[in-house]
Amino acid sequence: MQLTPAPPALRLEEQEQLVYFQMVHAGFERAAQAVGIVKFFYLIGGYTICLQFAGDGLVPYLTPALAHLVTSPVADPDLTICIWDSASTSTQLPLLIGSLIELLEINWTSHLGPRKEVKGYDGDRIRSNFHIGPNILSVLDRKQNLACYWIKDAENIPYWEKGSPLQMILNWWTTDRHKQYVHAGAVGTLDGGVLLAGKGGSGKSSTALACIDSPLVYASDDYCLLSMEPTPYVYSLYNTAKLKGQEDLERFPRLAPWVNNRDRLDSEKAMLFLNHHCPEKVVTGFPIKAVLVPQVTGKSDTHLRPTTAAMALKALAPSTMFQLAGSGKTAFQMMSSLVKQVPCYALELGTDVAQIPAVIANLLTSL
Repeated sequence: MQLTPAPPALRLEEQEQLVYFQMVHAGFERAAQAVGIVKFFYLIGGYTICLQFAGDGLVPYLTPALAHLVTSPVADPDLTICIWDSASTSTQLPLLIGSLIELLEINWTSHLGPRKEVKGYDGDRIRSNFHIGPNILSVLDRKQNLACYWIKDAENIPYWEKGSPLQMILNWWTTDRHKQYVHAGAVGTLDGGVLLAGKGGSGKSSTALACIDSPLVYASDDYCLLSMEPTPYVYSLYNTAKLKGQEDLERFPRLAPWVNNRDRLDSEKAMLFLNHHCPEKVVTGFPIKAVLVPQVTGKSDTHLRPTTAAMALKALAPSTMFQLAGSGKTAFQMMSSLVKQVPCYALELGTDVAQIPAVIANLLTSL
């Protein structure tokens, strides 16, 4: 009789990390037992992902940005994310995990790495991150395709987390599947579109929003998912749009009534969920035909000017690497491959907003 070889023993550090994950997950199970479970299913990057909430405290904060990706429930999702807060569920974290959180809050510089990874509990199988400020704990077991997301109080979740929720976990998990989070906008047609690359304030959001009243469709104005196999393709992640200041609100007066956080614009960017107001304009993705680098000129007319792959990569890579903790060599290689495979242009933005989508549409027709 042939014996099945025993699985290799885990190293002590791996054992400790797995126990740590199990304890965090036990915190979710305790909360779920107290208040029940609410499940939502989404199709993200071609994968079915289940958000499993303990109670509904975090539901109104984390689901609107993903509403355009809702899909039918399945028995065995590709990834399950367990989500809860202590305040609305009236449950505390397991004692040792709670003590660790307190330690991180008091002296995080000694216990977090440069990407806010939790030292000693972030490795090959278990990924662990603690976001100082809102104090959000994100943990992923890459082998089980199971993740946990915890914040002490749902009422304290920051506005930018509502606009692009669960970034850390989704970035870790999709990278394993050769799809890369990128800090970029994306507009076009179902047959193909453009990726808008640039740091904050470069004109990505205003370019994407200028297309709402045009024949072009919208996939992103800030974060999206890039795939290179078999050909360049962009997947939508969030239907959130952001406007910066009163000037942007005046440029897009039709969008002003859609702003979700009008009472907090003194401290937050104006944020709106496009799927709620114009679902027909929001799509799940399309092939990438070109990379555009928006540049605000102050002139009236909008023009395209060919640029180099190096300049496009310079616009795309640094903000992605800086904003998305965990993005590294693989992300850079994928972005580098993209700008070499598709034409790249500087999009010199004019003040006549109506010209912007027309210039992009003409480019797409010519490619």
